[in-house]
Amino acid sequence: MRIPIAIKYSVLILTTILLTSVLLSWFFLDYMRTEMQSELYKRGNSIARNLAYSVAPLLLGKDEAKVAATLKNVLTEPDVEEVSVLDHDFIIVADGWPKLVGKKFNHPLLDVRSVKSFSMLEDENKDQLIFVQVSSFGGVQVGTVVVKISRKVLQVAIKSATARVLYITGIIAGLVILLSFLTLNRTIKPLAKVLEGTQRISKGDFSIRLDIKSKDEIGDLAAAFNDMAARTELFFRYVDKSIAERLAQDESLAQPGGQLKQVSVLFGDMRDFTALSNQRSPSDVVWILNTYFDLFFQVVHRFNGVVDKTMGDAIMAFFEPSRVSEIDNSISATMAAVSMKAAAWVLNGVIVEAASKKISIQVEPRNFGFAVATGRLIVGNIGSDRRMDYTVCGPAVNLASRLQLETPQGEVVLDKFTAMDVEEFIDFKELPRVRPKGFSEAQAVTPFQVVRIVPIKMSEVRALLVKLFSRHFFKTHFVRPGENQTKLNANQIQHLLDVARQLIEKDPPIFLVQ
Repeated sequence: MRIPIAIKYSVLILTTILLTSVLLSWFFLDYMRTEMQSELYKRGNSIARNLAYSVAPLLLGKDEAKVAATLKNVLTEPDVEEVSVLDHDFIIVADGWPKLVGKKFNHPLLDVRSVKSFSMLEDENKDQLIFVQVSSFGGVQVGTVVVKISRKVLQVAIKSATARVLYITGIIAGLVILLSFLTLNRTIKPLAKVLEGTQRISKGDFSIRLDIKSKDEIGDLAAAFNDMAARTELFFRYVDKSIAERLAQDESLAQPGGQLKQVSVLFGDMRDFTALSNQRSPSDVVWILNTYFDLFFQVVHRFNGVVDKTMGDAIMAFFEPSRVSEIDNSISATMAAVSMKAAAWVLNGVIVEAASKKISIQVEPRNFGFAVATGRLIVGNIGSDRRMDYTVCGPAVNLASRLQLETPQGEVVLDKFTAMDVEEFIDFKELPRVRPKGFSEAQAVTPFQVVRIVPIKMSEVRALLVKLFSRHFFKTHFVRPGENQTKLNANQIQHLLDVARQLIEKDPPIFLVQ
């Protein structure tokens, strides 16, 4: 059972406080009980001694009235329960109970005859302390004084002190617990943010940053976390996230070697890239490529593919079969190629509209051709201990690369095996046989150009395009950082969004046929 750290530490603090309070209270009360008991002994001894001193001449003179008066004064003390004054024959001369006067003193636990000077007895049955003091005059014993003091006053005082100690201890414990909980909660909250950030990173979101500015170890942890997230985000710009996720789920995939699988490979390439690179600065060319590739990468990930690499103006991705069907990879690769073509077509339309409205942007329309080939390929880790790539190799890779050269107008073409797998969802036309570069005459192939997809698949493409063309996309890619120009305002962005929506919903879709 998972127990939150706040509860565990709260229980620990509470237990520590309670144990400490109990121990301190016990020691304090025990000390107080001992001191009060000692004071009670001293008080009883003092009363008995003073009384014995006071009545000695009265006993000698047999002035019983004054003895009784003196005794009566002693009985006014709140803790004095009984007082008896005896003569030298141990006959009661004065007592709190007049009916006992004249009788022999008798107590089951006390033999006053044996007391030579002073004695003290604890009567637990009656909860009393009995003090016996010999009354002497001129060195001669003339009588005996017996004083009985109640211990109830002591017990009441101890109970009252105990209640106050417990009350004060409870208040202090409550305040300490409250302060500890608030302090702990203040400490736990940043740790909860660290946990949340770690979970988001584990799910592939490396944009998370922690806003924790405490000047302690938590602040150091947050700074280290932000540095880790920034470095990880930078690292995963060079490594496909889907590969990392697969390796995290199955560590065996990280071992050198490979497997033979039915894989579909997709190649995309910009048309007239040479002319673009000759006309624009290197930074402009990279900015334009990144704008299109941002869309393409998202499309590949949407269809569970892996971006193997980008090569200048070209992109290579591959799609492995799922556990459900052997032809899922062909469908995914074809849908990705169609969606990438559609995304480029919508983007071009928005760029043209922006130019017509004199909206200053940093992108120009470009056309791309796409090709998909399917075959038995080696999939695995290729490289060395210093660098490893999770990639594919085999004839289908070369075929896809060569077929994209057969798309001068930006078509989407498939090889025969892919076309056979997707004919239920895709309409295509057969193109003249070609002998791709590097292939022999006997290896000539027939490309198939995609011309239409069924409505249900077209709905998937449209839904994906709506997600791709967002306000964030236009803010991020239509104005380069650091450029000395006005950023797109809200009205301009909304207009571009509306244009994108109109192109996405255009029926029938014409992006597949130039």
